[in-house]
Amino acid sequence: MPELTPELLVLAPLALAAGIDLYLTLLFLGAAPTTPWWDHPLPGSLGELDSLGVLVTVGAFYILEFAAERYAPASLLWNACHAFIRPVSGALLALLLLEGQGLPVVVLGALVAAALTSLAHAVRSGGAILRWLSPARTPDVLAVSLLEDAIVLGLIALVLDLPVYALGVAGALALLSLPGAASHVRVFAFAVRLVAWRAFQTLVQRRWLGQEELPTWVRRSLAGDVLAPGGGLRGSPVGAYRLPGAPRFATGWVVVRGGSPIFVHRRSADPESVIDLGGLDVRGVSDAGLYRRVDLESSSGASACVFFSVNGPSEESLRAEFLFG
Repeated sequence: MPELTPELLVLAPLALAAGIDLYLTLLFLGAAPTTPWWDHPLPGSLGELDSLGVLVTVGAFYILEFAAERYAPASLLWNACHAFIRPVSGALLALLLLEGQGLPVVVLGALVAAALTSLAHAVRSGGAILRWLSPARTPDVLAVSLLEDAIVLGLIALVLDLPVYALGVAGALALLSLPGAASHVRVFAFAVRLVAWRAFQTLVQRRWLGQEELPTWVRRSLAGDVLAPGGGLRGSPVGAYRLPGAPRFATGWVVVRGGSPIFVHRRSADPESVIDLGGLDVRGVSDAGLYRRVDLESSSGASACVFFSVNGPSEESLRAEFLFG
């Protein structure tokens, strides 16, 4: 087992910071050697980030990200694209950090950093996207962004001064994020799919999918359905927020079977779970450009939403099925 050098101690905190805010992490690392507070060399070859060109570039991208996340469509698109940028950047940061270590340590460190950066980005961005998608009152976007920036700045400061404490704080942040992590990752993955569906919108007709086009597990869960005789089932892949009986955010299929629509999804303890949407009041159907949303409300007054892609059924079709079906 390799010795836990300062470089290995700060690998996880650095990857976590890059996942939360990549460009602020790079900007702080590049600017730190030019300030009077850090006069010692940065770990590994991170000092190479202090060039003027790097600082100007990452500073510009930091401003772009800050602006993009003020608006829902731009936020969805930006974070979806960074699903690919973040892990690569995390791996490159690890290569700089671990320069001079043995090849197995460098390769393993790059893989670990890529995974941690990608996971941190998915959890953080999933939470941000959920705030945009939710019709309920949520914390101010600017306040959340400033809090995330403060966390990143604190982590990097600990990385430079107190590596052991940086590792401890990174572990504490990971534990605090666990309760909502699964839902955040699901909503982030769904947002990436929304962007992909939007990109191919012109190549696919807007419609419900027929019974034979539904996944096998969806057809299996409805094998005994008698409301749609003769193969009349049709459905569409969706994301669902706060549906009664489902996780906070779940992905699955809305299936129309001749009566009220139903939501079918997979659960860890139960291969398939079916939720009848007929018991919920429909508050409205809207088109937000990247997705179509059906707002629902339970008998207790709790709000819920179902999100369809732009390649799914049209807004008129959703109104017909949910309001008059």
